[in-house]
Amino acid sequence: MMNEKSLLVVESDKVGIVNAGTNGQPIHICGSERAQKAIKELSKYGLISFSRTQKFKSSEYSFHFIKPVQKLKQLYNLGDEVLILCCNGSLSSFKSRTKDFIDYLLSSKEEYKNRLDKVACFIVDDAENIEEIIKTDRIQNPDSRLIVPFSYSELSKGLNDQILQSRLRAFLYERDLFGIATPLQDDNLFFGKDRTNLIADLYGKYRHGEHGGLFGLRRIGKTSVLNLLRQRVEQSGGVVVYFDCSKYHHHRWNTFLHQIAIDITNKYSNLDINLHFYLPKEFSLPVAAARYNETKAPISFEEDLNSLYEALQHKRILLIFDEIEMIGHSTSPSEHWRSGNDSLYFWQTIRSIYQTNNKLMSFIVTGVNPKIIESSKINEIDNPIFNSLTAQYISLFDFDDVKKMVSNIGGYIGLHFDEEIFTKLVDDYGGHPFLIRQVCSRMNQEALENHEIRPYNISKYSYQKHSADYQTQMAGIIEQILSVLEDFYPNEYELLKILALDGSAAFKRKLNFGDSAVTHLLGYCLIKKDKDDYFMRIQSISKYIRDKYRYDKTLTTWDDKRTRISIRRNDIEIKLRNLVGMQMQMKYGKKAKEQLITIIKKTTNDASQEVKLLAFDFKKALQEIYFSQIKLIMLKFWQDYERIFPERVKFEQFFDIINKCRVDAHAKELNDEDEAILTLAFKYFETALVDI
Repeated sequence: MMNEKSLLVVESDKVGIVNAGTNGQPIHICGSERAQKAIKELSKYGLISFSRTQKFKSSEYSFHFIKPVQKLKQLYNLGDEVLILCCNGSLSSFKSRTKDFIDYLLSSKEEYKNRLDKVACFIVDDAENIEEIIKTDRIQNPDSRLIVPFSYSELSKGLNDQILQSRLRAFLYERDLFGIATPLQDDNLFFGKDRTNLIADLYGKYRHGEHGGLFGLRRIGKTSVLNLLRQRVEQSGGVVVYFDCSKYHHHRWNTFLHQIAIDITNKYSNLDINLHFYLPKEFSLPVAAARYNETKAPISFEEDLNSLYEALQHKRILLIFDEIEMIGHSTSPSEHWRSGNDSLYFWQTIRSIYQTNNKLMSFIVTGVNPKIIESSKINEIDNPIFNSLTAQYISLFDFDDVKKMVSNIGGYIGLHFDEEIFTKLVDDYGGHPFLIRQVCSRMNQEALENHEIRPYNISKYSYQKHSADYQTQMAGIIEQILSVLEDFYPNEYELLKILALDGSAAFKRKLNFGDSAVTHLLGYCLIKKDKDDYFMRIQSISKYIRDKYRYDKTLTTWDDKRTRISIRRNDIEIKLRNLVGMQMQMKYGKKAKEQLITIIKKTTNDASQEVKLLAFDFKKALQEIYFSQIKLIMLKFWQDYERIFPERVKFEQFFDIINKCRVDAHAKELNDEDEAILTLAFKYFETALVDI
């Protein structure tokens, strides 16, 4: 039995039998003799509750379920039962075959997946370098399951607490599960009850031959939802093919249709993919390229879909078009989609097929904005899919979702969080799962850098101390999230700025009757409406906008305007002085001060200034020159600055405007025209000097 110094709780008897199973009855251990010996060692740390042998893709495995002792469950957040997979050959085919079998057991097999821990498992193999194999795969596939490896030879020598805990720490605690940035490929780290319901709803639409539209901000989890939807369709025996339109927008509408038929054929001819069925070996589509010229493409595409439908046992084909902006009218980077009629002809073809036979195919479009189904016209012609489906948005996490995600992921890597942190994460990041995971990743890295012993508790005080730093570190991700609005939907982006900078009243004044922009912003979960007022929902995004556009906030009093003008002018002046100082030191080294005084003597008769400059070192002397003299120095060495300021005339004009409009020094007010010109001058220098 377990004492304070040991985790040992179960004694095994002869090889092949351990005391486990329901009601403590002995259970027969399947597999080879070495697999049975390995399970005997592992059974010291839990009850073996299930054992079976199965062939998968021509390889035979024995797999077993273990109920780990309570101490292990607490230390490593393990489930009630954990998979142990014993392989009968080295893991040379690990990536393709063994991982597929693990996914099959933990995700596809209904009778197992609800019993087993879906994130962590053990694997035993005869490869002596098993640890290196798993570590290499972990680097290449950061979102893969947590696999704790052992070799048969090391288990044959005996397993003790030190070896087991060392291996668990190495393969659980040392991996940053929070830092995963790629879309999830399975449900082992998938959270959010609303998202689970969303997958079920989209799957239902597919089963009934209906179409779906999934929209939301970047990094909100759309592709992860699509990946799990694809998995659901395939596990139920359906047919689904995913298209990332960012890879296909260079195609014309007709060649894209051809490519769709080709990709369906290629996927369901690939025997290495774990699917329920495949195309017959003799199946092929006609190869004549002329079939897909602009005249014949619609008919040929329908013929090919019918052929595929027949060959795939009359299974409806689900087409998923992700990053739909890439082939959208007015949003595509390719001219033929953006301004031409490619979008019109493409969707005319799709619509004609599903209107004729809805058993043949259905589709899902996903992107940021549902403009593709809200625009009634494309180049003055009726949009074929106008109002043809309902736009669904991916929602943010609520408190319970955040708590479950952070607690579960943290538990696997030895991190525990004070309850108050979950509330703060919801307030600061609005329940945006990717932003929250990245913040938790920063906390994990700090614990690693400080060599904290796991399990380690992160207190609310630690979070409060660093929360401002975390928000600053998230600026790059937030910029990426918002960039698609700034690039493709500037009206929505401008409204968001107004709400963040000037509040609800100014926001409402900018709204036009029937404007869909506010509906989209609500759908993105960037804003929320409370009675008749609107508010920013994600405080870190609100802070990002206020910081980035701090000079765009509407001011009504001249005291406030005067203060802001002074701040902007001083910021520009400091950057220009630093720029001049760097250039002169690089050019003249120790003689930089001598050159500075020579230039100043030629431009002024102020003897007292020369005396001051002689008394100081170069850095201090640079601070003593007048703002107007900075311009003279820069013009003298213009070749050193023209990369930053390509237009010399504009540089001189805007410099003079800033120097002239010193309202902070003269306590005067500017008229609207002068204020607008001064703002242009400020923005010119702020943009040019952004990296200084």
